[in-house]
Amino acid sequence: MERKGKKESIIILIIMLIIAAVIVSWLTGLWSCEAGRKNLTEEERLTISDYVNSISVLVQHSYKTSVNFFIILDKIKDVSREELDSSLSEIIEESKVALENCEELNPPEFFEVPHGYLRLVFQMRNKAYENFKPAIFNALQDVDIDISSSQMTKTFLYMFMSDEIYLYFQEEIEKSGEHYGINNLTIIDSEILKDKGLTNTQNVVGLISEIKTVTTLQERRGVAVIAKSIEFNPREINEQGEYLVLANGSEISVIIKIENQGNVVENDVIVTMTYMPEGNPNEEKRYTISTINPSDQKAVTISGFTAYPGRKCELTINAGPVPYEVFLGNNSATYKFMMEK
Repeated sequence: MERKGKKESIIILIIMLIIAAVIVSWLTGLWSCEAGRKNLTEEERLTISDYVNSISVLVQHSYKTSVNFFIILDKIKDVSREELDSSLSEIIEESKVALENCEELNPPEFFEVPHGYLRLVFQMRNKAYENFKPAIFNALQDVDIDISSSQMTKTFLYMFMSDEIYLYFQEEIEKSGEHYGINNLTIIDSEILKDKGLTNTQNVVGLISEIKTVTTLQERRGVAVIAKSIEFNPREINEQGEYLVLANGSEISVIIKIENQGNVVENDVIVTMTYMPEGNPNEEKRYTISTINPSDQKAVTISGFTAYPGRKCELTINAGPVPYEVFLGNNSATYKFMMEK
């Protein structure tokens, strides 16, 4: 309990330091705009100050996400697979929100180029967290150590590169400020990878070995049909009641996405499409997904279904089930459609 209390105190201290750094950076940015400006209008001054403040908020969120990520990494040995999956999904979602907020920022004139580097920073950080989730489950599932360690190393390399690009962003933003005569425009620092040794594959192999020595994670398996991802060819042109109406054509092709919603790699996942045209024999076609990682989606295309213009048809798509799958409620989807005459 004492150790837990100390850890929580450290986390609170880190968050307080982040907030303090954000406030200092914001005030410094305002001071820089005021003290060094040359022919700046009031609107330009406020626009630049708001931009500097927005960057500080983004960096604060990014650093907090990184702190939470490494706390999860430290506690992997003590949580179930379900808890790990949920925690990493939250990290990915937080990272996506930061990326979206960055992309929605409207940089002041002459700040557009450096802002492109800032977008790249958040894109790489988001990529790092997205890559880590399947990588850690591959490692825990005893997938080839070279594969899993390489995947995890990429995560930390993305973090490292994002830190380096952010330094370049800071330099370029200062140059942009000089266009307005703003000298020493201050932007908050941002570094999310503290242990640079994790960019070395051998060190990552050691980390994996340490995690696996006492892991208690529970396996969860399951695949799903992503119903709204359906694409018909010929394309859908409108709807009549519960039926989709497709453009006219000689045959029908279907594209659908299948997702691995478990936390282990799945192999040889069978996708079956059963086509039932009114008044004609049913047709069934199959496709096998050779490999699909946790949280990944694979697009499956099956073609060659006979077209019957004007007739009511039904198509059922089924994925899996995979061994030991418990929830089967999203393994299939059914569509009703007609092809125009």
